[in-house]
Amino acid sequence: MKQILYVLSLAILLSITYSSCKKDSLEGMRQDEVDTLDKYVKDNKLADKRDVSGIYIFDEMKGTGDTIKSGYRVMMYFKITLLDGTEINTRGFSTDDGQGRNYEEYTFYVDSNDPIISDQYVQKIAGMHLGLKKMQVGGKAKFIIPSELAFKAVDNLAIGIPRFSTLLVNVYARKGDAPDLPITR
Repeated sequence: MKQILYVLSLAILLSITYSSCKKDSLEGMRQDEVDTLDKYVKDNKLADKRDVSGIYIFDEMKGTGDTIKSGYRVMMYFKITLLDGTEINTRGFSTDDGQGRNYEEYTFYVDSNDPIISDQYVQKIAGMHLGLKKMQVGGKAKFIIPSELAFKAVDNLAIGIPRFSTLLVNVYARKGDAPDLPITR
C-alpha cells in the first residue's frame, strides 16, 4: 500500500512540475502565441482574412497603382506593434512620431537579396514581404504576422520583441516601382 501511495505521489509531483515548467518552455510559449492569436482572430472576426501564407491581411484603402511584386522598392509609412498593441521600443519599427504623424518614408525592398538591406530588422520580417505583395501601390492595409513569419523563437527583448511574438503592422504603400526606375517625389 505504501508503494502505491509513493508511486501515486511521485506521479502527481512530476505532473505538477511538468505543468508549471511548460509555460516557460519553447513549446509552451509557442502554444500561448497560437492561443492568443486564435482569440484575437475570433474576437475581431478575421478568420476570412487569413492568407494562404499564414498572415492575416485586411485592406483599409485599396491602392490604385501597380500590384507590388518581388524586386519592387516601396516608399511607405508603417507602424509595427505586438498583437496587444505594445509598441516596440526601438527606432526602425515605425515611421510614426508617436503622435500619429509620419514625416519620413521608409524604403522597403521586396524580396531583396542584398545583404546590407536584408540585415535591417524590418527587412527580415518575411510576413512584410508577403503582405506587401498582396497590396497595390497607394494602398493602406493591416497585417497580422505570426512569429513563424517574423522573428520565430529568437528573443529580441533588447528591442522589445519577446520570443514567439505575433506582430500587428499598419502600412501605407505610398509609392513603389521596380528598382531600375527612379522614385519621383
